[in-house]
Amino acid sequence: MPSMIHRKPALAALILTTGLGLAAISATHAATTTAAPATTANTTTAMTPAQKAIIAHVDARLATLKKSIGITTDEESSWHGFTQVSRTNALNLSAMYEQRAKTLATMNAVQNMESYAAISAKNADDMNALSASFQTLYSKLSPAQQKKIDAAFRAKAEAMTKKHLKKLKHS
Repeated sequence: MPSMIHRKPALAALILTTGLGLAAISATHAATTTAAPATTANTTTAMTPAQKAIIAHVDARLATLKKSIGITTDEESSWHGFTQVSRTNALNLSAMYEQRAKTLATMNAVQNMESYAAISAKNADDMNALSASFQTLYSKLSPAQQKKIDAAFRAKAEAMTKKHLKKLKHS
C-alpha cells in the first residue's frame, strides 16, 4: 500500500497542472525561474518530506509553464494567485489521500465509498478554485499568449481524450 500513498500526491500534482491541458509542461522538472515566491520557501520548512516533494513537483511544472507562456511583470500578480491555488490544491488532495490511506484497512465498503466521494468532491471544489484563478490569469494574457495556451490546452485535451477512448475500446 505505501506505493499508493506516494503515487496519489504525485497524481494530484499532475492533475492540478497537466489536468489543465498543458502539453507544454512535460516531464522536465529541472526548469528554473522565479515561479515560486519567497513565501513558498518559508512555508515548506514546516512540511513533511512528502509535502515538500509535492510542492517541488508542482513548482517545477509551474516554472515550465511560466517560461512557455512568457509571464510578464504586469501578469505577475495574477500568476502568483494561480500558483498559490495550484500548490494549495496539491497539498489538499495529498492530505486527503494520506488520511484515506491511514484508515483504509478498517473501512467497510460504505466508508470506502464515502471516503472516495469526499476526495472527489474536494478535488472538484479545488478545480473550480483553480479554474477561477486561471480565468483571472488568462484575462491578463496578451492575445498571442492566449493563442499559445489555447493550442496547448487543446492538444493536451485531444491526447487525453484519445487515451481514454483507447482504454474504453480495450475494456
